Amino acid sequence: MYVFCPYTGAREVLKMAVKAKRIEVRAEEATLDRIQQAASAVHEQTSEFVRKAALQRAEEVLRNELVTMMEPEQFDKLMACLDAADDAPRLAAATRRPAVFTRR
Repeated sequence: MYVFCPYTGAREVLKMAVKAKRIEVRAEEATLDRIQQAASAVHEQTSEFVRKAALQRAEEVLRNELVTMMEPEQFDKLMACLDAADDAPRLAAATRRPAVFTRR
């Protein structure tokens, strides 16, 4: 789609996101009626309303996956374990070998 700006006379191509994939949902009639009523209340098509709601829920779920909740004592114990060095014999052996790469 082309857009013409009357002030500058410029013509530009307007890039729009293409929705190429389809999602089908089975729902009871009462559920569909409720969704359509809500979509109408915010002046959106039902499919757009459902897409936004699903995306919002997906972002919430994924955000919760990134956060680990624990008691302060458990966190302190975890941090102490991470700070404590262990023997790591394979790592120590690797540091004694000559470097494969050299700096310029």
